[in-house]
Amino acid sequence: MKTIEMDSIGQTDNFALRLAIFFWKEYNPNAVSIAYAELVKRGCPISKSIYEKMNEFLENQLLVENEN
Repeated sequence: MKTIEMDSIGQTDNFALRLAIFFWKEYNPNAVSIAYAELVKRGCPISKSIYEKMNEFLENQLLVENEN
């Protein structure tokens, strides 16, 4: 799984952060959360498609947590 490191988040551009959310299945769950938090911190607009992907991610995380 792909990841985003906290020490390099400042050098990661907004497009790459959006890609981590859009392709959340390919990324470590922590990376997706970090990407979204960083976009919010930067004041970037969250498009409808990114919002929907984030909802998919969160629903999946709830299912995984409930299975354990």
